[in-house]
Amino acid sequence: MSSTEQESDQLLQEIIQLEVEIDKVMALNGNREDFVVKQYRKFILAKRNKMNKMNFGYKDLLPH
Repeated sequence: MSSTEQESDQLLQEIIQLEVEIDKVMALNGNREDFVVKQYRKFILAKRNKMNKMNFGYKDLLPH
């Protein structure tokens, strides 16, 4: 497994963990978004953007 694949897997795992934390916080807050949930969503977006940029490189490796 290449380092890009490992880093991508790590980012995906972190995203999943943050989504679980969002679910917990929302359950405690009566399904209302608070500052913490909004911050977690920003972290998720940043991690997804980074993962997309990393994985776009694979497009160039595929035969046309």
